[in-house]
This record gives sequence, structure tokens and C-alpha cells, in this order.
Amino acid sequence: MSISNIKEIKSCNDGISINKFKANGIKTEKYGVALIWNENLCDCAAVFTKNSIKANPVKYDIAQLNKRKKFKAIIANSGNANACVREGLADAEEMCKIASEKLKSNPDEILCESTGIIGKRMDIEKIRKIVHDLDINEISSRNANKALMTTDTKFKEISYEYKGIKIGGICKGAGMIAPNMATMLCFLTTNANLGENYDVSNAEILNECLKEAVGESFNMISVDGCMSTNDCIILLSDGTKTCSVDDFKFLLKFSTKELAKKVVADGEGATKFLEVVVEGAKTQNKAKKIALTIVNSNLVKSAFFGENLNWGRIMSASGSVAKINFDNIDLKFEDIDTNKVVEVLNKGIANKLDDWGIMKAKNIRILLNLNEGENNATAWGCDLTYDYVKINAEYN
Repeated sequence: MSISNIKEIKSCNDGISINKFKANGIKTEKYGVALIWNENLCDCAAVFTKNSIKANPVKYDIAQLNKRKKFKAIIANSGNANACVREGLADAEEMCKIASEKLKSNPDEILCESTGIIGKRMDIEKIRKIVHDLDINEISSRNANKALMTTDTKFKEISYEYKGIKIGGICKGAGMIAPNMATMLCFLTTNANLGENYDVSNAEILNECLKEAVGESFNMISVDGCMSTNDCIILLSDGTKTCSVDDFKFLLKFSTKELAKKVVADGEGATKFLEVVVEGAKTQNKAKKIALTIVNSNLVKSAFFGENLNWGRIMSASGSVAKINFDNIDLKFEDIDTNKVVEVLNKGIANKLDDWGIMKAKNIRILLNLNEGENNATAWGCDLTYDYVKINAEYN
């Protein structure tokens, strides 16, 4: 992404409702419910978890998307994952019926998603009551975002405009975050119409664009290396803005990367945000594989939590997945906030560092140059702390 193009992106303030979409939600002590809707049918694209054990809402949505590509609304809940429960498919369908009654629409035009504890049946009557109490005349992306939070401590919202293309989104996720789709719920809305000059539908092009964007954003983050049963990203478009695929891809990739970084910055118990940049690789795949391995290494994460400049853990992680010539390696750490850079390795020779101050930075960029080619990749993650263990030891 060129800096000049990024400067053209306008940041907006109205979240997922940036277009003609509406959103609201209610968070109770144990359950939260969010509704996102449009009065018209919208083109839909989606990406789901690659876990072979899929939650019932994921199964339901995949089946619905195999039947049709246009939907009006999404209902999502926190407090229960609706996963590994035999009655779960019926409960997912009932959630859509509950939302359809509230919005006075067809239940087949609604998708549903869930997040929370696995293996316990959904209290569908609680969902029904919350939806009954939800004011659809009030529009609040923040309320919808709050309704989906579990161990999250920060809101994750974006709202951007570029050349008349608008993308708004909310995201939930702080734990069970791993490459190959981060554990989260992410809902995006846009006005993009990409199909006017092509033989394929807008929904089909949206789906290809979404997969590509996810590959460079949500598939490049890690908190703990654990994959969930409920991962999903759903994109709805009202198709009111004709635009080029390239312009839409540019804004979509920017938007998903910003949301992905918000997820790992709020990692459970995290104290540091880590950006891993692998440069000078022979192939794109090699750069990507090394970046993900570093950001997913518990030893690397622990070293940064301890503010211990143990760079050997980075090299060990890198060499475990790819052939590397250590004598060519350059390694630098950068404080993202101050731009202070510390050179750790120069062509495989370690610099003597008496000052480990760089490790006290809250936002750190790890720059690893293999010096063997022209390809690069970036991954994002966080440190691994005592609080992460405490949060997950007590989660129920």
C-alpha cells in the first residue's frame, strides 16, 4: 500500500452504519446480542473457521450461503458458542426467526453467529428476551460491538471512505487467536458494487476480495496459537457505489489489517503489541511462513513479556520452518511509537547491547532481513503473560 494512497483514506465516526446499514446491541451479565441490518437485500461474502469442529451457527450460515448470496441482517450473541451441542442447529435457526420477527423480514434472509463457552446449550429464551428489549430505532455500532465482547477489554471498530467507497466494521476477539483465521467475529458493511462490468456477480467478486484480504490480515495474527470453532467474517454490501476492484481491494485490505491489529493489541493479558516484518525472502510463501512462526512462538512471546532481549528464540523459530543462511541475517528491533531502532544482528554478527531499553517499549516491530530475495510479509501478535494463563484457567 503506497503512503500517498493511504493518505486519501478518510476516517469516519459512525462505525458499521457508515452506509445505509443499522446496528444495535444489548449486553447483559451473561449474554449479549447484536443486530446488524439493512432494509434491502445485500450481497454477502463470508470466510469461516478452518477447524473441522465447527460451531452450529457456522454450519447454519454455510448452508444458507450455499442456497443464496443475498441477506438483510446478521444476529450474533456472546455468552455461548453454540458449539458441540446436538440441538445447536435448531437453536441457530430459531435465532434467525427471532431476529426476523423483530425486523419484520424473512428468516432465510438472516445469518447468525455466536461466541462464548463451548459445549453448553444456548439459552434461547434469554436471546429472545434480549432481542425483544432491543430498540431498533436506536443506531449504535458501539452497542453492537459491546454486546459481543467476552474477554475483550477494548472496542474494535473501523469506519473508512476512499474514492467514495465506504467500509465500516466491528470485531470481537482477544483470546484463541491463531493464524488460519483468528478466533473472532467480524462484521463488515460496504457500499461497493464490483459486478457491473463483469460476467460474475457482485457477491462472487466480494468473496474473492474478502478471501485475499483475510489472507493478509486476520490470517497473519496470533495471540495464543489456538483455533476456535466459531471464527467468521461476514461482509454485506448494498451495492450502491460502482467502483473498481482494485480500489475496493485496497480499502478492504487496509480495513481488515486495522481491525486485525486491534485484535492482537487487546490479546488476553497482553502488555505488548508485536509486529513482525520478514524482508528479503526468496518467495512470498517463505516470508509469510517465517513471520507467522515468529509471532506464534510462545518462547518469543514470553521473552518480550520478560523484556529479555533473547534474539536466539527468533532465529530458532525462523529456522524451524525454512532454510536460512544465518550469516546473511540482519535483525533489528524498532519502537513503533518513537521510531528508535536497535540493530541486533548485522550479517549474522551480534552487536553487543548493554542497553535493553528497546524491550520496554509497548509497541515493538521486529525486522528480520534474510537478504536472499525481494519478497516480504508482515504478521502481528502480542506477548504471553501470567494474566493470559489466569484468564483462561478461570474461563467458564
